[in-house]
Amino acid sequence: MRRSAFLTWHRRLALLFAPLLLLQVLTGAVLLLKEPLGRVIGPQASDGPPLHPSALVAAAVATGFRVMRLYPASHPGAPAMAHLAAADGTARYAAIEPTSGVVLRQGGIADFPIESALEWHYRLIWGTTGLAVVALNGLALLVLAGTGLAFWLPPKGRWRKSLSVNSRMPARIKLRHWHRSTGVVVSLMVLFSAFTGILLAVPDLIPATAAPANAYAASPAQIDRAVAAAQRTYPDAAIRDIRFPPADRIDVNLLAPEVRPLAVHAVQVRLSDAKVLKIVPAAQSTALWMTVMPLHTGQSAGVAGMIVLILEALALAALSITGPMMWWQQRKLRK
Repeated sequence: MRRSAFLTWHRRLALLFAPLLLLQVLTGAVLLLKEPLGRVIGPQASDGPPLHPSALVAAAVATGFRVMRLYPASHPGAPAMAHLAAADGTARYAAIEPTSGVVLRQGGIADFPIESALEWHYRLIWGTTGLAVVALNGLALLVLAGTGLAFWLPPKGRWRKSLSVNSRMPARIKLRHWHRSTGVVVSLMVLFSAFTGILLAVPDLIPATAAPANAYAASPAQIDRAVAAAQRTYPDAAIRDIRFPPADRIDVNLLAPEVRPLAVHAVQVRLSDAKVLKIVPAAQSTALWMTVMPLHTGQSAGVAGMIVLILEALALAALSITGPMMWWQQRKLRK
């Protein structure tokens, strides 16, 4: 393929996907910084002994919505978070004071900016269709990085010169140089992020076959006994979240950082008699996200990984803005 063809495809895809790419970059940056941002824009809780899970569930139920998932406080001063569902299926949320059960904030996704960023980043608040568009955006990003590299690839011995920015050139040429050089420098990281993002999105595009289930109204004592039974399987593991399917059971995910940064031991417990139905140790789990998510978010590399991803986000934001700018400048010159 001729080099000009690489440039043509690069420009067309960039113009088409630049707005979505910028949205993905901005929401991804929010998710990278969710803990410090949560301390600034999220409701704050007091530090103290937490209530039993049943008390937090009762507080969430008092909002008038069905409890889908409960996240205990992730650190001192953080609220517990309940993911709820309205009768029409609309997602609702509640932030709960873990030491008193007081609902600190409740509402839809617009009332919880970090949850909103997650939904926009993962599925554009558009269900499976939005997830498909995000996966398509990941494919476009792979092609953008690949065609950009293919067009730039210089002859042997001219790599350094091909990345230089000539300060004596007109502003529009310098902009093109900066766009090219920035794109080349971050291209491998962009390819990696796009690929891992696609791996995270594609499995959820395949609809899961849900087994028929009947709603079960559990008492507070049954909830606490079932959670305690799950915790006894891994006594030293903290609870990441508790899920409440419409059945006589709960699903408890227990953190397993010794396996992978975001790994969990999954335990299913019957509510009516607190019998453990199923245990999936983190080391034996086939869930792809446990391996891919820490790579996509940089958590596998700790603080260094987060810094690299923030720099990548800044570079991608600049590229998604300067690309259309260069197209507009070129269009004006042709008039």
